[in-house]
Amino acid sequence: MNELWIPIIGILAIFGTATAVIIAIIVSNYRQRQLRSAEILAAIEKGIEVPFPPPKVRNYRNYGLIWTSFGVALIIALAVAVNLKVAVWGLLPLGLGVAYLLIARGENKEDADES
Repeated sequence: MNELWIPIIGILAIFGTATAVIIAIIVSNYRQRQLRSAEILAAIEKGIEVPFPPPKVRNYRNYGLIWTSFGVALIIALAVAVNLKVAVWGLLPLGLGVAYLLIARGENKEDADES
């Protein structure tokens, strides 16, 4: 009976640790946003102009290259290890990567048009 509890406790410890880390990240982000909001409200009450941080810029080209290469590698690995019918699943990350690359190309054209 004691041997049965060892894997159960191990699995619960893994999931419990992962859950605790996720909750800690969520709470930390919430507290940072709450503090930033309080700072903004205090500055507005004193009449100080609040400099807002610039929006985060996403680099879709990097995301596209990563997902595309992962999709190609997955297709090759599954085709070699299993068969071509299973390798079709590699088209999902490949398509996602191509979509990111198309978004990056569209954003680059918009930036060039604005200049």
